[in-house]
Amino acid sequence: MKKKKKLLIAAGVIVVGCIGAYLFFSNQKPAPAQVQTAALKPTTLRSTVEASGLVESTDNANVYSEVAAPIKHVAVKAGDHVSAGQLLCELDDKDVQDTLKQKEIALSTGAQASDQKIKSAQKKYDQDRSTLSSGLNTQINTAKDQVVTAQRTLDDAKNKQAVNQARVDQEVKDKLITYQSTLKDAKVKLDRAKKDYTDCKKDLDEDYDSLKKKIQELKKNKNNNSDDKKHLEDLEEQLSDFEEENGIFDDETGRLVTSLKDLRQAQEDAQRAYDTALKSLSAAQTSAENAAADEMRDYNKAVDDAQVAYGSAVRALSEAQTTVAQGLDTTKDSIESEKIAANDEALRAEIQSAKTSLSKYRITAPVSGTITQVLAEDNATPQGLLFVIEDTNALQVAVKVKEYDVNSIKEGMKAIVTADATGDKEYEGVVQKIYPAASKSADGKETTGSDVEFEADVLVQTADSDLKIGMNAKSQIILEEKQNVLTVPFDALVEGGKDGPAIYTPQKNKDGTYTVKAVPVKTGLENDIETEITGEGISAGTLFLSDVKAAAPGKVIALAPSGKSASASEAAP
Repeated sequence: MKKKKKLLIAAGVIVVGCIGAYLFFSNQKPAPAQVQTAALKPTTLRSTVEASGLVESTDNANVYSEVAAPIKHVAVKAGDHVSAGQLLCELDDKDVQDTLKQKEIALSTGAQASDQKIKSAQKKYDQDRSTLSSGLNTQINTAKDQVVTAQRTLDDAKNKQAVNQARVDQEVKDKLITYQSTLKDAKVKLDRAKKDYTDCKKDLDEDYDSLKKKIQELKKNKNNNSDDKKHLEDLEEQLSDFEEENGIFDDETGRLVTSLKDLRQAQEDAQRAYDTALKSLSAAQTSAENAAADEMRDYNKAVDDAQVAYGSAVRALSEAQTTVAQGLDTTKDSIESEKIAANDEALRAEIQSAKTSLSKYRITAPVSGTITQVLAEDNATPQGLLFVIEDTNALQVAVKVKEYDVNSIKEGMKAIVTADATGDKEYEGVVQKIYPAASKSADGKETTGSDVEFEADVLVQTADSDLKIGMNAKSQIILEEKQNVLTVPFDALVEGGKDGPAIYTPQKNKDGTYTVKAVPVKTGLENDIETEITGEGISAGTLFLSDVKAAAPGKVIALAPSGKSASASEAAP
């Protein structure tokens, strides 16, 4: 019985123990997941465009030879520093030296002969000019004498012409006086006959008008007696006769008619006498003038001949003066010609050219710098590039910028230059130049598609850098930069929430664990890796979850040691 009782007690103890163990372990919570965090700290944030290229000198010179001659001596080697004007190599100048010597001899021997020719020509010119200015030139003096003689002959002929012209004019005038007197008398008689006729006709017209008036009065009177009628008939018959024969109706009228006819005849006779006198005067004048012209013909001809002779003499004098002047000019021109022939400027220029050419046989450095390439060799004839001189202290990176980035960069923007060969060292730079056209392919054609790039030069501003010409380098061209800003990587930023962007921060609990809390933020400047944030409760030192996928708001977490983090699946609620 005792043994059975002990077994029952032992079994009961075991059952109670199992129940206690179950209750203990069922009340235990699982350990929170460890999540990687980081602390916000002020930093400098840059938005950049990256471009790669080769380091090159901003100041370089390719040295060539301007003449083709064997190289006597190369004076430098690659790596040497040279100053502007320093000798790089010498060429063989023997041919130029020989030519220079020959020209200098020709210059010396030709001067004396030319000087003698000039003196002779000058002497002749001075003599001819002196003879002319002193009035001793025979050719001109003879021509002047001929002009004086011709002038004297012309004046004499003109005097004779004037005297005889006056005499002949007077003779013509005397011959015409009688005819002019006859014409004058005929004119007086004609004028008188015209006046008498006019006056008589006026009286006759008045009588005629009176006769017509008497007839009209008798016709108007209806009480005419037989005597009146007889008188009327007589008057009408007289009027008819008067009209036919200029009217005769009584003695007085008949006398008037007769007188008028006589006067008309006298006028006609006077007119014929005047016309005859006028014709006689005209004929006499023509005859006298013809006779005068015949008599003056010889005198006029003498004047014309003398005028022609005078003109010829004047022209001969002018021609003589021109000939002498031309002779002087010819002599003067000969002096100038001799001076031109003696002018050694061309020869001197050739000598100077030869001396200048000699300087080309000494090839010197056009700029100061370092010899980076030597292609010249002793005894070889230059065929192209001989030396390359570059300033190794003035460097730039010739980069290529992608098509989609080129419009975002501007000349003058700052840049950070790095190179694999210099490790983590950064050098200050600035965009010096952006080329306006895209880079071309090897055949000179424009590139297309995604390969389009634009060249730009980034000047290295850091002095005494470790960069070397020809190194591969990268340039981070700074589009925008902010200093002392708080940033988070894009993995630590939640987008699309109802309150906008947010970060997750751990809030510490009493038991030492942390609860995830979403803190709204505002974003600012960003680059390819991180973005600027601001907001309430955000300050330097604030912890945030490095990866928002590792936990969710309200989740209890533990802070993982640096470099460790639970997976997203482990952190899920």
